[in-house]
Amino acid sequence: MGSPFDAETFVVSYELGAPKKKGGELLRVEVFWRKHCQFLKDHGYTLRPRYQPDWRPSWLDTSKDWLESEDGVFVRGSVIDATRTDGTLVMIKAVHRTLSPDEIPVGKLLSSERLASARNHCIPYLEVIDPPEGSDKAFLVLPLLVPTELAPFETIGEAVEFFRQIFEV
Repeated sequence: MGSPFDAETFVVSYELGAPKKKGGELLRVEVFWRKHCQFLKDHGYTLRPRYQPDWRPSWLDTSKDWLESEDGVFVRGSVIDATRTDGTLVMIKAVHRTLSPDEIPVGKLLSSERLASARNHCIPYLEVIDPPEGSDKAFLVLPLLVPTELAPFETIGEAVEFFRQIFEV
């Protein structure tokens, strides 16, 4: 399968004088997701191959650039996409319960049947996964949304409705 590869060391080093790598290494925030990959899988969610413990970059031993590979795509924060066991694409957000103690209760309230309304445009929580043992980070499961610039309007009516909802008071 080509040159030897160690997933544990294929991580960006922030130390001064550390050897520069070719690119595509896991960022510090991505190591968090790799460490929680099995925990999330046990709860019914699969992360991209890049975050699997046995990941080997697909571009190694090829002439392909890492930015052109599906597993070259990386996350930049506390939110990541995943696939639920039924095939539904979702987003998972890591929430530090101590630093953001109100986020989960307020989100649950806004996602409740009591506040269900066409005027409630809050992203609903599909599930809240309690933190693993020894951690303070819970996981919010949310529907996968696309940026508005990636969802082209097919009719004038769709565009009008979009702006009506954005400016709704």
